[in-house]
Amino acid sequence: MSNMQAVVLNAQRQFVDQERPTPVLRPVDILVSIQAIAVNPIDLKRVERIGPTDSPVFGYDALGTITALGPQASRFKVGDRVFYAGSTQRDGAYAEQQAVDERLVALAPKNVSAADAVAMPLTWLTAAEILQDKLGLSLERPLDHPLSLLIINGAGGAGSILTQLAHQLGVTVLATSSPRHFEWLRQHGVDIPLDYHQPLVPQVRATKLTIDASVNLFDTGRYFDDLVTLVRPFGHLVNVTRTSLPVDVQKLQAKSQSFDWELMFTKSALTYQLQEQGVALEQLQRWLDDGRLKSTRTQTIQGPLNAATILQAHQQLAQHQTVGKLVIERTDSIK
Repeated sequence: MSNMQAVVLNAQRQFVDQERPTPVLRPVDILVSIQAIAVNPIDLKRVERIGPTDSPVFGYDALGTITALGPQASRFKVGDRVFYAGSTQRDGAYAEQQAVDERLVALAPKNVSAADAVAMPLTWLTAAEILQDKLGLSLERPLDHPLSLLIINGAGGAGSILTQLAHQLGVTVLATSSPRHFEWLRQHGVDIPLDYHQPLVPQVRATKLTIDASVNLFDTGRYFDDLVTLVRPFGHLVNVTRTSLPVDVQKLQAKSQSFDWELMFTKSALTYQLQEQGVALEQLQRWLDDGRLKSTRTQTIQGPLNAATILQAHQQLAQHQTVGKLVIERTDSIK
C-alpha cells in the first residue's frame, strides 16, 4: 500500500505533518487528489473539542481530481475534477488524497477558478438546507408572497451565500455585520444592513417589517431572546451554532414559534439521504458556471498543504475578522 502526506492534530492540539497510508476505498467511494481546500469555523471548533488520544485529519470543503474508484462507484470516472464538503465521520481534506462517498460529490464548475469553487460547497449546502428543509422554500421558484428573513452574521461564509440565495427568491433580507462590511452585504443580496455593535431590536423595529424567520449564524444563546421578540407568531428561529448560554425554549410557546437546528453534516454523519447533497452541489456547479451566484472567497493562501499552512489559515480565521471564505490553493506537486 502506498503512503501520502497528511496534516493531523496531535494530543497537544498542534498540527503536525504525518505520513499515512493512502485511504482504502469503500464500495461507493472515490479517491481524490486534493488541489484546493477551504477552511471553515467548524474546523476551529473541532480542534477545541477533539480528544487527547485522537489524531484526525480535518478539512471539509475540497476540490481535486479523481484518481481511483471504489468497486461500486458509478457516478464519475478517473480524471474527473470534483468538489464537495465531505463528512465529519471520516478523515478530511488536510491531506494529499481523500476518500469520499461519491453521493456527496459533484463535478466542479468549469467557468470559475478552483479557489472560487472550493469556497462554496459547505456554505451552499447549509444555506440550501435552511431555505428548503427548514423554511420550506423552493430554490427553483420565486416566492409568491412577501417574506422577511433576519440573518445574524450576514458577512461570513454561510451568511454571504444565504443572503444571495434568499434575495434571488424575492425574500426581503436583513443581516447584521460591522458597518465597514455593509457594502459587502448589499453586494450579496442584503436589503437592510444592521450594525451588530448596536442593540438589535430597535434597529429591526425601525424598519416596520414583520420578521417571518431568523437564521442565527453566530451564537444561538446570545441572540435568542432578541429573536423570540422579533420573529412573528408561528415564525421560525433557525440556529446553526452551539452556545454556552442557557436557552429557554419555553419562551417560544406564547408565539407558537419553531426552534430549528441546521447542521449540514447530519445527512453524511447519519447516512440520511446522502444523494441529496450531491444533487444540491450539481445545482451549485450550474449556478456558478452561468454566473447566477458569486463565489464568497475573499482570501487565498497559496502554498504547500502542510501543517504550517494549515496553522496560518486557522490563526487568520480565529481572529473572527474574516468576511466571506478563506481558501488554500496547493502549490506543491500533486500526485
